This record gives sequence, C-alpha cells and structure tokens, in this order.
Amino acid sequence: MPASVRLSRFYRHLFLWVLQGWLAMFYIGAALAKLSQPLDTLSYLLVWPARVDPVLVQAIGWGELAMAIAVLSPLASWRTFRPLLLAAAAALLAEAVVMTVFHALEMQWSLAVANLLLAAMALTVLTGRRPAAERTDHRA
Repeated sequence: MPASVRLSRFYRHLFLWVLQGWLAMFYIGAALAKLSQPLDTLSYLLVWPARVDPVLVQAIGWGELAMAIAVLSPLASWRTFRPLLLAAAAALLAEAVVMTVFHALEMQWSLAVANLLLAAMALTVLTGRRPAAERTDHRA
C-alpha cells in the first residue's frame, strides 16, 4: 500500500475520532443538564421540556448519556464495540433529525441549525465507520 494511501486513511480515521469526541462531549453535556437541572431551568433554556412529562426528559437524558458513551466505546475494543458505535451514531442521527424538525417548526432557527450540524456529524461518523465491505469505495 502506498504511503499516500496510508496517510489518507490515517487522516480520515483521525477526523472521525475527532467527530466522535465532539459528539460525545456535546451529548454528555446535554444529558447531564437534563438529568441534573430543575425542569423550570430546562424549560427556560429549551421549549420542549415544559411540554412533556419530566420522566420523558430524564429518559432522554439517560439515552443521550448512553449513546455518548457508546460513540466512544471502540476505544476499549474496536472489534467488540464497533456495532455499538454504529447503533449509537444512528440513534444520535435520528434524534438530531427529529429535533431539527421540531425546532424548525417552532421557528427556533439557531437550535434547528445546531441540531442539523449534529445530524451531519453523526451521519459522517455512521458512514465513515461502516465496515469496508458495505462501503462503495472499499476503503478500510
């Protein structure tokens, strides 16, 4: 394998780990806010917690925390935890798309754009971390 191909793969791998780290940091922070802040504080910062059951807010917080940890789980064992990473990236993508639509319908454009960026990051991780046999370019 030529050195330029190895270097390209290295940079791609590094870029994906950076995205995974950013996703994990964001969702850990979001989860901790949902799990530790009073509902009135969350409702002031975000619109939707005031409209749903507090149990749902807590459940979303726990789900976000689990997904954030799962995005970093291949650090422990790539072979064992890659499927968990892919499932977490897909779940984060789904959540970000749903929240993008919600915030757009509420005309909260900054939150819609933030969720759109999170969706793009999750999609990049999801497509970049698929097994080589599933990719059209057949890169490892």
